[in-house]
Amino acid sequence: MSERWPAGPTGARLVWVRACLALLTLGEGLPAAWALLWPRHFYDTYPLPGHPWVAGFPPYNEHLTRDFGAAVLALTVVLGWAACTAQPQLVRAAAVSALTFCVPHLAFHTLHLGHPFGLEEGFQLVSLSVPVAAAVVALLAAGGTTRRTVDPPGHRPVRSPAQEEPSG
Repeated sequence: MSERWPAGPTGARLVWVRACLALLTLGEGLPAAWALLWPRHFYDTYPLPGHPWVAGFPPYNEHLTRDFGAAVLALTVVLGWAACTAQPQLVRAAAVSALTFCVPHLAFHTLHLGHPFGLEEGFQLVSLSVPVAAAVVALLAAGGTTRRTVDPPGHRPVRSPAQEEPSG
C-alpha cells in the first residue's frame, strides 16, 4: 500500500497560509537573529533607538538574551519551512508553535504596560497582536484534516500484478 500525504491548501487559502507564515518568519526571525548575534545592542535598542522595550525589564543578561534569540530563531526555521512547503500538518504544527510563544508573550506585555497608556504601549500591543492573528489565520486557512491525498514528491505508485496492463 502506498503512503499518501494530505493535500495542502490551494488557491486563496494557499496564499493566506504562505503570506501569514512568511510574515511570522520575518517578524519573529529578524529580532531573534538580532538577539542571538548582538545581544547587548538588541537589549539596549529593540525595536528602535530611543524606544528600548527590552531594556525596560532589567537587568541585562547576555545568556538569556542569546538563548531567547536562538529559541525563537529555531521556531522561525519551522515557520519558514511550513511557508515553503504548505504541508497541512507542518503548517498546523508551525502555527500552533507560534501561538504557544506569541500568546503568552502578548499576555505578559499586556499585563505590564506602562502607565499611563500611551502611543508606545499601543505600538507594543499591535506588534505583539499581529503575530497572534497571523498564526490563527494560517491555522484556519490550512484547514482541518482532509480526505484528499497526494503522493509524496518523487513517489511512484506501486501496482499489483492484477493492475498491470496486458502486453501484447
